[in-house]
Amino acid sequence: MNVAVIGIGRIGLPLSAAIAGAGHQVFGCDINAERVAQVNRGENPIPDEAGLGELLQRVVAQGTLRATTDTIAAVGQCEAVLFAVAVDVNDAGEADLRPLYAAADTVGRGIRPGTICIFDTTLPVGTTRAQLAPRLESGGLKLGTDFSVAFSPERLLMGRVIEDLKKYPKLVGGVDAEGGPRAAAFYRAVFGEDANVRVLANAETAELTKLAEGAYRDLNIALANELAQVADAYGIDIAEVTTAANSQPYSHIHTPGTGVGGHCIPVYPRFLIQGRGPSALSKLGRDVNDAMPAYAADRVSELLGGLAGKRVLILGLTFRPNVAVTPHTNAVDLLREFTARGATVRGHDALLSEAGVRSLGFEPADEPLEGYDVAVVHAYHDAYRGFDWRRIAPLLLDARNALERAAVEAVGVRYMGIGRPISAD
Repeated sequence: MNVAVIGIGRIGLPLSAAIAGAGHQVFGCDINAERVAQVNRGENPIPDEAGLGELLQRVVAQGTLRATTDTIAAVGQCEAVLFAVAVDVNDAGEADLRPLYAAADTVGRGIRPGTICIFDTTLPVGTTRAQLAPRLESGGLKLGTDFSVAFSPERLLMGRVIEDLKKYPKLVGGVDAEGGPRAAAFYRAVFGEDANVRVLANAETAELTKLAEGAYRDLNIALANELAQVADAYGIDIAEVTTAANSQPYSHIHTPGTGVGGHCIPVYPRFLIQGRGPSALSKLGRDVNDAMPAYAADRVSELLGGLAGKRVLILGLTFRPNVAVTPHTNAVDLLREFTARGATVRGHDALLSEAGVRSLGFEPADEPLEGYDVAVVHAYHDAYRGFDWRRIAPLLLDARNALERAAVEAVGVRYMGIGRPISAD
């Protein structure tokens, strides 16, 4: 089967490589000419994506994956087109669909009769049917007669996309009558007849299912963050509370921290907020989580009697450990809050270049990392394990409750977590 994947970024490239690795001919389409050239040389632009490097080299050498900027020509050779174009929010907090609109307009001018087009992303409810599917008719073909459209939410974690492709059920919902069944048949063809594919009633059902997953996680984290603040007020360790509460099988409380970052969880609840129907809880969850960086900075300020003139080092600027992804990272929010309270802040990330650190608004920390008043561990990369915290700062703020407090205290450093008692002076 010939398959076009539109967008070969963090999701689209490993998806392309995996389909090509199963023996299908894949055209990875992208407007980034440099990325296209790099992929065609077999070079991996996402080194922290597990398993991608070796697989990419193999499928490029075999000729089953070819990247191109000529999307119209590519889709004209394919029976299936997958859209893996990232959707973010604009300044108003609503879905910015412009890149996806442009991609759909382009694909519409090239698709051939009989094509199945699948939007493999996350969207506000109703977007596939009302806004995207009609754009695919730009070349004169008619939806439901000449081609089919389905929505299928990506349910993948960056850093392990290839592994996750078969780990979770693949959900599909059609726009036209044949869209759902044809999308299901496609995924079984590329991932094996035993692939767990579920056909939902329609595209809107699949769209809301993905938003429900994201809203659940965001609200759960918001609950954990509120409980952590209660724990702080009473000197209770939220880690002990959560472990005890989750021993009851209906409790699944998440881990608190200084907010929620990344492409997904802080973004997708906003797709609910902008749509029809009630969304008060989703908005409340966003408000609670967005307030956590200020809450953490205030706790440090209270402990130290103010932050004016204090030197603060923020370690791990990506949105989560061991993956060099920075959109919506809370490290930027921590920089803003500590700076607003008078601190001098420096940033360090073992996965980012100096230019990458600066692009987030940080002044890079000088080596060696030492002589600070406060160290904030935002993303606990493997590279930070075994650090001599005593040299870096006398106080460590564990922004994700990821470190072993006993190990920190054992070297004479005060430990402060989110919802965890502060070490004695």
